[in-house]
Amino acid sequence: MSAVPLFSQTFLNRVAPSRSAVKKLDAPRDEWATSLDVPSAFSFCPCRPGVENPTFSLKQSPCPHCGCVGALNRHSRSFGNDPSASDGQTFRGQRVFCSNRGQREGCGRTFAFCLADILPRHTLRASVVWPWLVKLLAGLSLKAATEQLRMPFALETMYRLRRKWQRGLDSVRTQLCRRQAPPPSTQTEPWLQTVEHLQRIFPGGACPPVDYQLEFQRPFLG
Repeated sequence: MSAVPLFSQTFLNRVAPSRSAVKKLDAPRDEWATSLDVPSAFSFCPCRPGVENPTFSLKQSPCPHCGCVGALNRHSRSFGNDPSASDGQTFRGQRVFCSNRGQREGCGRTFAFCLADILPRHTLRASVVWPWLVKLLAGLSLKAATEQLRMPFALETMYRLRRKWQRGLDSVRTQLCRRQAPPPSTQTEPWLQTVEHLQRIFPGGACPPVDYQLEFQRPFLG
């Protein structure tokens, strides 16, 4: 009597699904998605004075991952540390879901929709960092600028911030140079030249880093 194999030697031929049944999440949908300027997983919106927890209009906003318009849903609110707040927390923005459910053609990813004064992945706000950069441009030492502005952070934190700002200059300067050539400068440090460049491109703004994040939809500090 012949032995019966433990597993059948016959396999079902698997039929590949039709092309219409496969949702290509990485397929470009429009110029936003095909452009090399697709920003990181952050978008920015202005903060209106007197509004603590603003609502975010998502209807005509594109997803920064795939560029799809009309698929964004509010996910959850984003909070972060704030040394100046009484409870130590502040509203930073909105988590957003790019829906790929039902008839939606999104990519299924989430991203942060931040207030323009928020520096993603940092406790400091742009409105705090900019006066500090201006003081450094004026010739003050890092220690003197930090103490003069009474920054609520340790001096070592500000040294780390400056190092990170210097490491991320290539991205910031690339965006600025696409808008306008850098002005003549007597500064020898590239990061100080970039501060002057920001002042030239956003001369009327109270806080050029805020204007930068709104204009280019990219984090100022990477």
